[in-house]
Amino acid sequence: MGYRTIAVTVDGPVATVTLNRPEKRNAISAELRDELEAAFAALKPGDDVRVIRLRGAGAGFCSGYDLTSTASVYSGVADAAPPRAGGDRPAPAGLGESAAVRDRERLRESIERWLFLWQYRKPVVAQVHGICLAGGLDLLGVCDLAYAADDALFGHPAARGLGIPPTLGMLPMRIGAARTKELLFTGDPIDAHEAYRIGLVNKVLPPDELDARTMALCRRIAHTPLDALTLHKHVVNRWSEVMGLREAALAGAEFDALFHLTAASAEFGRIVKAEGVRAALAWRDADFDADPPR
Repeated sequence: MGYRTIAVTVDGPVATVTLNRPEKRNAISAELRDELEAAFAALKPGDDVRVIRLRGAGAGFCSGYDLTSTASVYSGVADAAPPRAGGDRPAPAGLGESAAVRDRERLRESIERWLFLWQYRKPVVAQVHGICLAGGLDLLGVCDLAYAADDALFGHPAARGLGIPPTLGMLPMRIGAARTKELLFTGDPIDAHEAYRIGLVNKVLPPDELDARTMALCRRIAHTPLDALTLHKHVVNRWSEVMGLREAALAGAEFDALFHLTAASAEFGRIVKAEGVRAALAWRDADFDADPPR
């Protein structure tokens, strides 16, 4: 199958899926997400491929959701249908759906799609270099392991006025509540060494070693039979699910839909429409840039 926004190669028992929008810093568009799921579905049958390596082309892993895409989970949801012309007062059912309820439903669907990848039967190893921000955390959160280059940066700057990662990037499960709150309260990114210290990634490597050593890990994992790998993966995942991971992840739809009703989120959207994404990002980050982290 041909892809426009990803690339897929198979080398023995390891398949490499590469996010391939380097001009957009591998931002997650509707097309990229559809192709990513299609590739995972195509690689699912059989045990010839036993491990999936996930990486990004160009200067970074993933910059988050594509804010320029109308299909982005952060794109504005149109207001409910206006009353009919002519002065007649429509019945309640004729007023249309509220923007908030439609936003919540769209976010629930998005979270369910991430949970599908969380339940994928083959191990998925993330290879992260450069930036892994916002929606990139949702993607990283459904991977089983992560190796990072020491130039990698992780965070959710959108916390400053745009929204939460719909799944919270599985961060509470991976790094705990207090560290997750710190990332969301400030929107400040952390470097790869801090990400390793708090348990977000498994190993930090020099950039020139990242590709080879991540592939070596994938090949070593692939020595284990696939049925054993699947059982190992799913029994560990079950612990998180028993503790409420699925319900907590889906709750992200409610909280993110509420966030999108805040004055800051509405103003961000207004600036995007009037002046573009760069102007909105500059407005959002101005106070933080003037008061750098200590």
